[in-house]
Amino acid sequence: MIYVLQVQTGKELAVRAQLLRDGISADVPRERIIIRKGGLWSKMIKLLFPGYVFADIDFDAEMFHRINPVPGVIRFLGNPTPLSEHEAEMIKWLSNGGEIIEPSEVRIDCDEIICGGFLSGHEDDIKYLNLRQKKVAVEVRFGGKIHRANLSVEKISE
Repeated sequence: MIYVLQVQTGKELAVRAQLLRDGISADVPRERIIIRKGGLWSKMIKLLFPGYVFADIDFDAEMFHRINPVPGVIRFLGNPTPLSEHEAEMIKWLSNGGEIIEPSEVRIDCDEIICGGFLSGHEDDIKYLNLRQKKVAVEVRFGGKIHRANLSVEKISE
């Protein structure tokens, strides 16, 4: 089951690395974004959910006492409460097997969104699309709130 750890901002990757060293499966969804800086488009890596690490664990007192003292961990979200099956599937998809999500290709055909790359087959999960800003948004609920993950896209000419 996937549990959400709230961590100090900026320490997400260090917490993940420590958990992996301790044999605990953990993910920090990341993507390569396309941004406009100084009049030019460039790429950089960013976290989809700053301040959170997702741990795939069987929760018990021993696991709590292994994770809680890791430097940077603030707390488990909930009491702790695991993500629902749908939420866990979304996080696993956005975690991309631990790999960085690369920008997807998007094409509009007769008012229908057709995606290639990472978003292929997940067109129904897109809540927002802005081709001018080269981004789409998908939503995930955890910690009692809806979190929006903005993903970079590149438009393919029709």
